[in-house]
Amino acid sequence: MKRIALLLSLVFFTLMAASNVQANEFSRTFLLEANARYEVSVRIRTDLQDAPTLASVYLHNEHGQYLRSTQLSRSLAGPNQWQQISTIVTAPPGATRATVVFTASEGVEMEWDDFNIRRVELDLEDEELIRQGLVYTGLIVDARGLNLQRGMSPKVYSESGQLVYAGVAVSYGFLQEAGVASYGQELSPELLKRIQPEGTVKVSPLVVKALSREGTTETSVTISDDDAKAILAALDVYDFLAHYSVVFLID
Repeated sequence: MKRIALLLSLVFFTLMAASNVQANEFSRTFLLEANARYEVSVRIRTDLQDAPTLASVYLHNEHGQYLRSTQLSRSLAGPNQWQQISTIVTAPPGATRATVVFTASEGVEMEWDDFNIRRVELDLEDEELIRQGLVYTGLIVDARGLNLQRGMSPKVYSESGQLVYAGVAVSYGFLQEAGVASYGQELSPELLKRIQPEGTVKVSPLVVKALSREGTTETSVTISDDDAKAILAALDVYDFLAHYSVVFLID
């Protein structure tokens, strides 16, 4: 995989050298949640007839060690209209962080304000599955008794250290308005709305028990490995974490 990545990079820069242009690039690093898939995109426009671009994704573990990389190479052409290029990032076992680098030749305008990282959702197609209790619509983390603090970016880890949830792809506007999780002492009707998919009437929560409080801000928790596996299995049916359908029960 490293050889393929190097070959693509060499081809890309050879193309730019042949065009006698210089490269400019932009990068961003973000956390990976276990087994999650992300679409990373940016908008680009150019008047050039042949403008090579490259999207590179580098995956690392919690110790910063390189695991693997993927590349998407495209050649853009005018007219001067915005085009979106994107790549999909899937978190393999052991990967906790991804760095995405978009590289383009001079003469290509990149709209960094529209640089977007979003968790790829699974469609919820059959409401009857929810009614039958076969689909979980959200996650409830029972952290009562741990003196857990409210936070803007609470995280859920498994006992083995796997990052299960962090809401890393949330937009700033959504973070300010709704946050990546809701808090309460009991499951009130208002809290249950957090885990009720739009257009449905049934709420079917997956409830897990927090084992300990984590982090210097005391806003994150650890759950059992079995509960972490249950969450990841549920996401294969409906990715409620992509909707930030998470509730913490606290003291």
